[in-house]
Amino acid sequence: MKMPEVLEHLPAVGALLGRKPGGQEDVLPKRDPTLTLPDFHAVPLPNSERRLGDGRTLIVHHPAPRAPRGPGLTVMSYNILMGGERQEALLEYFTQLEAQDRMPDVIGMQEAGVPMSVLLASRFGFHLVYQGSDGDNGTRLVNGKAWLSRHPIADAAHFTYVLTDAERNDAIARQGYAGELVEDRGVLWVKLLVEGRPIYLYNLHHALGDSGINALNLRQLNALLRRREGVPAVVLGDFNANTAIKRGGSWLVAHLLHPKQDNDTDTIEEFRQRYGDDMHNVTVGDRGVGNIADPRLRHELHVLEQELPETVCHATAVRVRLADQSLTTPQHARQELGSGQIPKGSPAWWRLQDIADCATLTSHPDSHGVVHATGKRFDNFYATRSLAPVLFEVDRSTESSDHQPVVAHYRFGEGHAPVPPSH
Repeated sequence: MKMPEVLEHLPAVGALLGRKPGGQEDVLPKRDPTLTLPDFHAVPLPNSERRLGDGRTLIVHHPAPRAPRGPGLTVMSYNILMGGERQEALLEYFTQLEAQDRMPDVIGMQEAGVPMSVLLASRFGFHLVYQGSDGDNGTRLVNGKAWLSRHPIADAAHFTYVLTDAERNDAIARQGYAGELVEDRGVLWVKLLVEGRPIYLYNLHHALGDSGINALNLRQLNALLRRREGVPAVVLGDFNANTAIKRGGSWLVAHLLHPKQDNDTDTIEEFRQRYGDDMHNVTVGDRGVGNIADPRLRHELHVLEQELPETVCHATAVRVRLADQSLTTPQHARQELGSGQIPKGSPAWWRLQDIADCATLTSHPDSHGVVHATGKRFDNFYATRSLAPVLFEVDRSTESSDHQPVVAHYRFGEGHAPVPPSH
């Protein structure tokens, strides 16, 4: 174990590492105004290019919502890419989910826009919570986030992370260009009533690029979670960090274990050995290992996991849905990779590597039509122990975004429940 990794796991020193990017401890994000509208026709449609909204959180109750599938809570996280840029494929995917009786009862979307959020909610029988800001009138752009829910909505609000000008300017200087760092980030909270019980859900979309700002986002999320007063909670969304990586790891161990391919890629050294440092053929996300190499960011993820364990690590079933609707598992993919029958660097090898690591970020094809593995689980779920995780599924059956939808199913109480059918 490398020295930075040792330090980040020490209770006192780890907290100091985590405090570096943000200054004061337990800075809370700013709660934005919430507006409840009578119906979908009352939703103001922006005229701007991105059509993100005016920064207010909008709540719309569907007049005739479709009944939840139940029992328990089935929820999806999906970054739909620039407000649903691939509209035809996205609508086809939702239609397919409904036809196959696979539609989750709750969907948290990132990179949402007002028109697509209203369309999906009204067409498919969901209540809607939406927030985004086009950055007009001296405000900063906030990429849209939305909740679609067939469970009743009791309350909702968006919390924008607090960032000083000095913190933002320092991050831009470190990165060498502004990029997305000029935007504000936040988390969209909703209180649902599921089988008559209150549940808090948090839908986030964190900063891409600078690890210090991403760690600050996580720290303010953790501060918000500590004030939820014991209510069962689920955190989901696009972390813009490879949440699969837990530790720095050992170069020697990574090289000894690499030929076996029989374990998760959960250390920095294993990632470098399997995917490389440059990854110049990958067109999405951050380059190489990315911002998760920063121990301050990993420390904040450890803090999150102490209170809300990572669903993929504890679910009764973990699986990946393929383009032909067939199902496979990370364990099966690791067995194929370890068989020695799949040439490293071949299209089949890249496909299996992403399945083995439950990667959710999908690169565009290179000049030869090869889709290189990213190995990055940007989209993820964390839930309190009062919610028993039954299923974690990465859905690779749609190409409606450069992220893959991720679905989790929970039951109340302890113990394991039957896995929902695959249909």
